[in-house]
Amino acid sequence: MVVGNVDQNYLFRGSPLYWERARNISLGSSELDFLSINLRPICNYRCSNCFSGMGDPHDITGTLSIEETQMLISQARDLGVLAIEISGEGEPLVDRRRLEEIVSYNNQLGIITTLFSNGSLLNREILEYLASNNVSLVISMDYFNREDYEQDTCRNGSFDNLIRNISLAREIYSRHIEQENGYQVRRLAIHSIANATNLDQIPLIAEFCGDDIFYSVAPIANVGNATKHPELTQINQQRIQHVIDEYSGGNLILSDSAREQHGQDLCGTFIYGIGIRHDGEVLFDAHAFTTSRIIGNIRDTELRELIQRQRELRTLFYEQFDSGGFCPIRDPNYQRFVESIRGFK
Repeated sequence: MVVGNVDQNYLFRGSPLYWERARNISLGSSELDFLSINLRPICNYRCSNCFSGMGDPHDITGTLSIEETQMLISQARDLGVLAIEISGEGEPLVDRRRLEEIVSYNNQLGIITTLFSNGSLLNREILEYLASNNVSLVISMDYFNREDYEQDTCRNGSFDNLIRNISLAREIYSRHIEQENGYQVRRLAIHSIANATNLDQIPLIAEFCGDDIFYSVAPIANVGNATKHPELTQINQQRIQHVIDEYSGGNLILSDSAREQHGQDLCGTFIYGIGIRHDGEVLFDAHAFTTSRIIGNIRDTELRELIQRQRELRTLFYEQFDSGGFCPIRDPNYQRFVESIRGFK
């Protein structure tokens, strides 16, 4: 399954395709191109397709200190990292102080931060800070109907709040649209997860994004809260793919290098990156939360060794479990793979 239009004349700053097409960098030439750092699993929403399973009990103890996090970032920079993603496990802006410490440090080192947010806590002050500190911002939005959106987030008033905040983000980030190597480069995106209940609303969100907000759509993954909501996943995947092909204006994760090296569309941030939980545990994928405590922890193992272990598991997955998709956690064999690697170390 291929996600979205990868032949567009605009790119999202910090994405794999941005580095490859705007900066002419071949991914995989360094030991590490992407690092994902998850903050604590705390969120103010309870979305039905949440990868993290927000609403269930989560262990928020043992969080890395800012000194430990800065050391991790410095080690990643020494290995060649290009961008750092903060996409979970909860809503990053709930832990604003922690987020700003990481963003500021990344900016001091000249590293782009890609921040994924539900958009609920954005305001002018935060947005000006993010835009001036080298942050590309991705806002999640799965419904363009007030009733459906608020039913999904379990928060009254959340839809109108989001629209106001996106309008602010649009005003501020429109100043930062640039041209690089013949491409228009945008730093503000909206990302939707296509499921059985929102396919009619994807075109509305695409129209709302216009020509200044990057729009990306991906298929739902049957993990986290989605496992409790079969009404979201019980749909012919070809229908979802048709909507993605028609309305997704671009892609946040696919990579030309991965296609050339592996012969299929794959997630570049997975192939050339590594994900770290808030407590230092390395994950198979940035959103593969059930693989915690399998690979190792940065507190007691060198980052280079942890990358090697993750790459060994990646090879195992593609040799024995892959069914040809672009994303491991969306693969129908993913759960079977996770069960097979218990006790890997």
